[in-house]
Amino acid sequence: MNISNREKIVLGAGITAVLSIGLYTYIVKPVHAGRIRIKSEIERKVEFIDRYNEVLKNKNIMDNRVKEMEKKGQQMVSYLLSGNTPPLAAAELQNILQGAGGELGLTIESAKVLDHKKVDIFYQIPVEISMKTEMRKLRDFIYKIENSPKFLTIPKVRMRVIRNNIQYEPEIIEARIETAGYILRAENVKEQKHD
Repeated sequence: MNISNREKIVLGAGITAVLSIGLYTYIVKPVHAGRIRIKSEIERKVEFIDRYNEVLKNKNIMDNRVKEMEKKGQQMVSYLLSGNTPPLAAAELQNILQGAGGELGLTIESAKVLDHKKVDIFYQIPVEISMKTEMRKLRDFIYKIENSPKFLTIPKVRMRVIRNNIQYEPEIIEARIETAGYILRAENVKEQKHD
């Protein structure tokens, strides 16, 4: 079979076109797609590393905040009564009240530990004390309680004035003061130790 020059050119162009399409489809296109995939993978990893570096930069800030929160937590715990159980805390509260009264020259006639109550994550430890005193000393006593280094509250105060027959002596006040301190409930102490 004789092939003319024109047919040879057309046949050569066809073979070249088929080879070019095959080369593009099976070699150039997969290599190009692989490069694009690798490029996007590298960009994604670079973005991840940038975010990770940003987190590392903020780690010191976060560590400082955690330390500040722990310090504040310890400070807040120092405001609570130190007894781990309600009876121990009530004993400490009675000692605080006796000390405050002793500094002012007050005599606490009786002290009664009342039932503790759950208040959020705390137990409220109430103690009721009775005394007879002058109004000024009672005011100073309440001031000492409210400005105690421990967080103490006064939920109830009952007073009764006892009038003297002598005109120039100060009136005596019979007072019953319920004072409350706070401790962490046992289940919250365990959670705090694990954190």
